[in-house]
Amino acid sequence: MHMRLSLAIFLLLFGMQSFSQVTAKNDMGADFSQKEMRFNALIFAFDYASNTSLLGSFNAETKQPSYSPAIAFFSNWGMDLSAMGFIIDNSDDSLDGFTSELDLSAGYTFEPLKDLTIAPSYSHYFYSDGSNSLKSIFSDNFNLDVNYQYRFAGFGASAGFYTGKQHTFYMLIRNNYLISFENVVFRNLYISIQPGIDAGFGDYEYLNLYYLDQLRENPDYLANLIKYRGVRRYIFYEKRKHPELTPQQIMENFLESKAQDSFKLTSVSFSLPVTLILGNVGLSLGLFTYFPFGQPEFLSDDVQFFFNAGISYILPVK
Repeated sequence: MHMRLSLAIFLLLFGMQSFSQVTAKNDMGADFSQKEMRFNALIFAFDYASNTSLLGSFNAETKQPSYSPAIAFFSNWGMDLSAMGFIIDNSDDSLDGFTSELDLSAGYTFEPLKDLTIAPSYSHYFYSDGSNSLKSIFSDNFNLDVNYQYRFAGFGASAGFYTGKQHTFYMLIRNNYLISFENVVFRNLYISIQPGIDAGFGDYEYLNLYYLDQLRENPDYLANLIKYRGVRRYIFYEKRKHPELTPQQIMENFLESKAQDSFKLTSVSFSLPVTLILGNVGLSLGLFTYFPFGQPEFLSDDVQFFFNAGISYILPVK
């Protein structure tokens, strides 16, 4: 099997598992031409992430590490199918227990020009009862990726639309560089390092409206919001200014005032994924730093550091 193609597929799956930032082939620009893809492949993988995010946003109160088994099929004519499971800690209503998630995705990659790939995809999400991750607001994602690879430099953009209990449009622009070493130590050992920078764009209107709807439908939902330090601090100061208002009224007024939000820069991230391929087995480690911008008070605006690590096995099929 051509080593570059093995690397390409490993990076595609690693990008799919890296953090649910968006979906499918977005974080890691794969250094390969679709015309070179002359075999079908199944990939079996398991991944660990030290925290969980959605569109560069993180839970403000606790880390949410996840364990992610996955299986994916890549065809030699561009189609890909995947099923990814997530077991996420500190993600239930109490922010203290595990919940689970299943993502089913289908996509197609084509190359209209040399080194330019376009990849539309669709994903549907299933969640266990009591799931309280940020992503659980959404059930479907329509995504379009465009990538251009010039020698070792990759440039790309993703745009998508989340739907479910709320909906939102997002965009991601990225730039990464592929540094690779072949036959290191062992004859068939391949090592790649792919530093990159991403800029995320969107708005938080969907989140403000979701919490506002939840408060109006279920007053007890305030107990969930009060778990966030920023919310407690805001209610405390507003209560001193307006003692006649209840915490419920304070939060409803706040969310109503913030409900409309404009499309803007929401995060900048730096990534350093390292991949080792020995035969059909791949080992991956990714280091990430996120700088959020313009976050609501109930999200964390701290710089976020996290990592993920995974193991994958690629099985060529006829």
